Amino acid sequence: MINAKKLLSRLYFCCLVAMVLSNASEAQGLGTHQRPNIVFILVDDFGWNDVGYNGSTFYETPRMDGLSKEWMRFDNCYTPSPMCSPTRVSILTGKNPARHGVTQWLMGSDTAYVREGEMPRVYCPGPKSQGIQDSECTVGETFRDVGYETAFYGKWHMGPFKTTGGPKRHGFDSQLAVIEANGCSMFHPFGNHNYFPDSMPGDNFTDLLTDAAIDFVTRKRDTPFYLHLCHFAMHDPIKSKNNLRTRFEAKLSGLPKLEVDRELDRYGHSPQKLRQDDPDYAGELKTLDENIGRLVDSLITAGMYDNTIIILTGDNGGRSSFFKPHPTSMRPLRTGKTFLFEGGVRTPLLIHWPGHSLAGLRSDVPVTSMDFYPTLLEMAGVPLMPTQHVDGVSLVPLLRGETISRNTLYWHFPHYQGEGAYPASAIRKGDYKLIVNYHHDDSLLFNVVNDPNETNNLATAMPGKTKALKKQLMAYLDETGAHIPQTLTK
Repeated sequence: MINAKKLLSRLYFCCLVAMVLSNASEAQGLGTHQRPNIVFILVDDFGWNDVGYNGSTFYETPRMDGLSKEWMRFDNCYTPSPMCSPTRVSILTGKNPARHGVTQWLMGSDTAYVREGEMPRVYCPGPKSQGIQDSECTVGETFRDVGYETAFYGKWHMGPFKTTGGPKRHGFDSQLAVIEANGCSMFHPFGNHNYFPDSMPGDNFTDLLTDAAIDFVTRKRDTPFYLHLCHFAMHDPIKSKNNLRTRFEAKLSGLPKLEVDRELDRYGHSPQKLRQDDPDYAGELKTLDENIGRLVDSLITAGMYDNTIIILTGDNGGRSSFFKPHPTSMRPLRTGKTFLFEGGVRTPLLIHWPGHSLAGLRSDVPVTSMDFYPTLLEMAGVPLMPTQHVDGVSLVPLLRGETISRNTLYWHFPHYQGEGAYPASAIRKGDYKLIVNYHHDDSLLFNVVNDPNETNNLATAMPGKTKALKKQLMAYLDETGAHIPQTLTK
């Protein structure tokens, strides 16, 4: 149930926004149906260099590569977590995981994954919050309250349906193929779930999810829509269509043999893949790329493309460890999913804002997933909610070729994780990024502009900056009420 205080607050906000938008519409001669539609596309475990336009040569993503020239491209998009659930909650709430409390996958675990023969040195329990809270006013609720038809399709993983209620309790009028956590496969039958009852053996989940999305966005209606489309690809289990696997197996046969295909990072306990060369991963990614293209084409054919905002991004870096089969590689970025190195928290970001954003413009300004909430509100002419999306800023100035004032980002991932990471927190301020490693009891400082691969630790050479950044990071974690790992007694 939604508490009375939240309901009254939402009703007040709805009335206020409706009045503002009504006045604006009258002044401009616009009706509700003429406000921009919104499609938000979220890809799971989507590594920054899993796309051709960021340097991948083994994978083939021609549709996204083409969109990177037509839409605005952000080269330093950071997720607020190197893992799925925290980022997903941050997108809907505009808050950092340290603040909303979902700092790990859900349901989460306090399992201490370490190297063989090693003992954990700190303890942090599972995530402080076990799901998105009813007290949050999500981006879905906000758009629904101002007259949008809202829908959530695909992976949820923001807390069990039993306790969170799923999408319909958090602002979405309809939902389809909603995956509670990580139980899905790419081909029929889709695990133990009856997502598409008319599907047949061999049907692909990404294909069917896109079919449903196309049906939704091209449906005749008198109101604008907001579709939150969350692909299960590229999460484990990875599996390709047979014809595409054959295609990439042939491509692999033309690559030089590697004597060693993995490497153990000094700050990890599971080895990382050194090269993108997995045919199944490449084939599944190609299918995803084709379906993103199909969705865009459907909007063009329906005559809706020029009135539809589209955001395409990921929930964390690519899974590059051998913790599960078919990893990708984030090289030359360091490590991947679950790590606070660049490979774990950088993801592609493309934005289409017809009539406003500059086609082909690239931005190297650091941005984050919490920014999407205020950005979409400002794009649609809806008043901002600064007390809700407190950790995000609108990217509208960047989309217009201007600047934003924020220069600091924070991360908090205080967990030992199977994919290889040890508990850590981090801050990026300007060109510098500091990672505080709780298990190793040390700090790493990098100039990520000059050294995006994070090979040159400057902590010893720049003790003053290291100390100042750590102090600022810890003050932020204290202010947000974050759980800090505690040293275990021997």
